[in-house]
Amino acid sequence: MSADDVRGVLMLPMGTIMTSCMVLGLLFATRLPLFNQLQRLPVPIRNTAAGLVFLAGCWNVFWYAMRHLTEFWGVAALVSGLLLLLTSVLIYDPRRLPAVVRRSRAAVLFMLLCCALLYGITIYRL
Repeated sequence: MSADDVRGVLMLPMGTIMTSCMVLGLLFATRLPLFNQLQRLPVPIRNTAAGLVFLAGCWNVFWYAMRHLTEFWGVAALVSGLLLLLTSVLIYDPRRLPAVVRRSRAAVLFMLLCCALLYGITIYRL
């Protein structure tokens, strides 16, 4: 097995990683009764999930979106990245957000779900 083969096997596309982080954020930030068990996990696990979602949001906004802002996927990265950043705070400590953002939790999570579907369907079609 050559070095190129190993790199191809070990490398995940960033779209897949971003979609996974969006789903992770949705699972941990939602307050639906179906996902109540996630809210009962130990604080370090929830904080780790919030950290991963935050890092994904930073990568989307500050690296990808800033380099591709004139393209469709650059704008999609900016929108989804900002939503990931908001979601990470919703997971970590929602009291740090303004009241208007806390009240719009459902809208933020719905928009993040739409972004995850956009990424996921696009990846599936590739």
